[in-house]
Amino acid sequence: MSQPFTPTQEQRDQMVADFEALLREQSGIDAADRDALMHHFTRALDEAKPDEVADPQALMANLSQTLDVLQESRVIEAGDRDGLSKAFAEPLNNPTVKRALEFAQRRQRDGEDKALQWLQAQADGETSAAANGNGGGATPAPPAGLPSSLGAKRPVKTYR
Repeated sequence: MSQPFTPTQEQRDQMVADFEALLREQSGIDAADRDALMHHFTRALDEAKPDEVADPQALMANLSQTLDVLQESRVIEAGDRDGLSKAFAEPLNNPTVKRALEFAQRRQRDGEDKALQWLQAQADGETSAAANGNGGGATPAPPAGLPSSLGAKRPVKTYR
């Protein structure tokens, strides 16, 4: 089994900068709220266990608890809470992200070879569907560092 991904300090700094940029785009979040969210985000990065594969339900449950605390503390309003929750949930519903998470879970549980076999089977299934007219056009290549069989539909930010 391969080693888990552990971000370098530069990659971690980039994740923090990207999250801060995302928060700045939100019109309903002022500087104090942004600072509080940044604090929680950086704390979550510090407490993350890189040897555990991300579980979307666990991520959303943790986010929900954090947003509840922020709302109870009056750092954010109910409408802001819903918007932030949707903003985090949207990428997790992306089929490519779902496939990447499933691949990571299979890789950790079953090993690299079996996970790659599963991923190739997924790609073969899409190729067959496309050939039969059920899958649409060609899929653009995913970003560097991801297996081509993930089938990214749009660029995905990677930190490797």
